[in-house]
Amino acid sequence: MTFFADAMLGKLARWLRTLGYDTAYQSDILDADLVQQVLHENRWLLTRDGYLVQRKVLQGRSTLIRSDDVREQLGQLHVELGLSLLLNQSTPSRCAACNALLESLPPEKATALVPPVVAKQYQDFVRCPHCHRLYWPGTHWLHLQQQLTALRARAIR
Repeated sequence: MTFFADAMLGKLARWLRTLGYDTAYQSDILDADLVQQVLHENRWLLTRDGYLVQRKVLQGRSTLIRSDDVREQLGQLHVELGLSLLLNQSTPSRCAACNALLESLPPEKATALVPPVVAKQYQDFVRCPHCHRLYWPGTHWLHLQQQLTALRARAIR
């Protein structure tokens, strides 16, 4: 499933990208252009705009997000769309910033690009081929996994 998150859902877009979901996001797009892009790229619209989801052309291809809280938003998508909230080393993650698929980067190449303490502590690195951001499974990765585990547990109740 590919998504388009509207201007009010930037945090959700970053989370979905981290989870490996192709998620377009533009903070400054007119509604008419957004609708055209959703239709042209065959994406599922995620929006907080109740008027937008009422458009006939978007019926059956959008979700009205009810909460302002990103954890509740992810929980809603997990329940309503069956969105997987699993994050592990085999997840084909996308760049949280630009949505490009991340590529593996050998540790010897990453060493020159990260702080020495990171180079010593980690061996798995991925890099965005578009914006060149570098990612590794540090403490932030563990924190994300803990939050997702809690969300899955809440959804089961």
